[in-house]
Amino acid sequence: MLVLFTSHHMLKMTHQNLKQALHEMGIFLYAQGIDSGSRGKLTKNFESQEQAILLGTNSFWEGVDLPGKQLSCLVIVKLPFTPPHTPYFEAKSEQLKESGKNPFMDYALPQAVIRFKQGFGRLIRRADDKGVVVVFDRRIIEARYGKFFLNSLPPLTVESLDLEGLIHDIQNWLG
Repeated sequence: MLVLFTSHHMLKMTHQNLKQALHEMGIFLYAQGIDSGSRGKLTKNFESQEQAILLGTNSFWEGVDLPGKQLSCLVIVKLPFTPPHTPYFEAKSEQLKESGKNPFMDYALPQAVIRFKQGFGRLIRRADDKGVVVVFDRRIIEARYGKFFLNSLPPLTVESLDLEGLIHDIQNWLG
């Protein structure tokens, strides 16, 4: 399982809360910025284990190749919008407003959709790859702009489930 975050703080909190329980279950947990090593080293360690979870931010949304059975589940914690108070985002927003454009619809949303597709692409690397994608951000189905994320993907089944239903469906799918 690969879990993609938009926040280092959330990644660290998740790692802290899961590490002991997963260890007791025999599941290895690797986390960007916590476990030593580069992205390549973390990925290699992850690939070497039968049961493992890899937590990543930023660079893990793209450029990580885990084809076939190396990855069967991808979790996207939040839709990958750029934080609106970064200097570049604020400058770009101001420029778009001056041009009569909508910074959200003309910049933030398209950028987030591209990043989302890149994240989704971590799971499906080859034509015969398959897996489960879990998106915990309800905006993907509740917000008007959620359709832009879903429409950017190849045809797939979308379900909105509570945690119990999600676990049940994933267990059935994995066999």
